[in-house]
Amino acid sequence: MTEKNTPTNNMDDLSYVAAVDLGATNLRAGIVDEEGKILAFAQNEVKDLTNGMDIQLRISTMIKELTAETGISPKAIGISTAGPVDLKTGSVTGSPNMKCETIFLAKPLQEMFKIPVRMMTDCKAGALGEYHFGGAKDAAALVYLTFSTGIGAGVLERGRLLCGANGNASEAGHLLVDTTWDLPCGCGGTGHWEAYASGKGIPNFFRAWSLDRIEYDPKSMLNAGQILYAAEQGSPLFISFSDELAKINGRGLSSIIAAYNPDLIIMDGPIVRNYPSLIARKMTEHIDRYLPAPEIRISALEGKAPLLGASAAAFNAL
Repeated sequence: MTEKNTPTNNMDDLSYVAAVDLGATNLRAGIVDEEGKILAFAQNEVKDLTNGMDIQLRISTMIKELTAETGISPKAIGISTAGPVDLKTGSVTGSPNMKCETIFLAKPLQEMFKIPVRMMTDCKAGALGEYHFGGAKDAAALVYLTFSTGIGAGVLERGRLLCGANGNASEAGHLLVDTTWDLPCGCGGTGHWEAYASGKGIPNFFRAWSLDRIEYDPKSMLNAGQILYAAEQGSPLFISFSDELAKINGRGLSSIIAAYNPDLIIMDGPIVRNYPSLIARKMTEHIDRYLPAPEIRISALEGKAPLLGASAAAFNAL
């Protein structure tokens, strides 16, 4: 253990870190080198874990297993996590999409592995991942925007990450996008983007939108994938819903552009990656033209941007 904790000028000894991506549904971990190559990778579900200690244990076990698998002892740990976070305590606090009220991460893992730990929200990590490994270094102002269980954004201006007072800047999922249906958000507010257009929100939005159009059985509520697949297959009802969803997404996207004036927006998350023409393309048709529309593209990092961004943060710690 002593050798692992001893600083060295040998770059070979500083070439690998552990990266962790904690989401509302899945936990991913990897051993990553300085070029962004993931040498080993593991994924577990965490949606049923309701105790922060259990999540700590799951993360530490995965890192130990990856270390044993590769024979590589990481020199730092980077953590990407669903927010909000409290960077002063190194914890996730009151996440609307996770069942644990508080999850302490940075200090317990630092004490356990005796190496530096850096953490940030998943979308900020995603922005770092795109900047360092996704070909986005030429962007003056980059917004990484993800549609997953929730909706979030990370913002980089000329390579500098916008963090906010305690690490929670650019919480795009909680932008106000509607006052007609006033759908409840997991954070306790109403009308927030996440309540309509996330993987968790789309089924609720479809139910509210369709109540006066079809006889709806709440017991047979469709999930987001089923709703979007039906629209993709040409069902008139679901196409009509996707048009309404595009208007909501256009409002959120317009707010992102007005707030951050990006020249590049990179979209990510399974909602966008699985239905690019239905989600990404349709929402751009509803962008307000107050500011010039930026370049908009879908991430090419196959969902690994937050994990790779966490690795970049870990290397920065060294």
